Amino acid sequence: MPTSQRQGVAVERRILSHEHREMEHVMGRIEATAEMAGNLAARDLASALRSLLDSIEKTVLPHLDWEDNFCYPEMDRLAQTAWATRLLRLQHQQIRQGIDRLEADWLALRREPTHRQLVDLRARLYGVHALMSSHFEQEERVILPFLDENRMEARSEEE
Repeated sequence: MPTSQRQGVAVERRILSHEHREMEHVMGRIEATAEMAGNLAARDLASALRSLLDSIEKTVLPHLDWEDNFCYPEMDRLAQTAWATRLLRLQHQQIRQGIDRLEADWLALRREPTHRQLVDLRARLYGVHALMSSHFEQEERVILPFLDENRMEARSEEE
């Protein structure tokens, strides 16, 4: 692997690690918002959910886009198959769908929600949290070691 590609892999690995640490804050906010569902007035819950969704829009969605457009194509190239990241891309779709459902829930909070709606909102928040947690763990246990391994192989080939 040429030096420029090896450096690109190293940069992607650092970005991925850094952004995952930043996501921990969002993950905590998802849990906190889920705990609020049913314990706050609809207006306050709507405000908390909107704030969370704005945070997700600024941090999570750009991260998923970066992985889809830059990180995963490099992974597929290194693995020499488009299947290397197929499951991770599916998880991105599931996370985006969960976020879209939360947007709909936020709109529904304009009216006084029923108990069922609050239970469903809480379940969806925990569902998005679980999807994101699982996804990040898979990346950290599979993708990051793969990037490290490829960087080390390239280094030994140059020596």
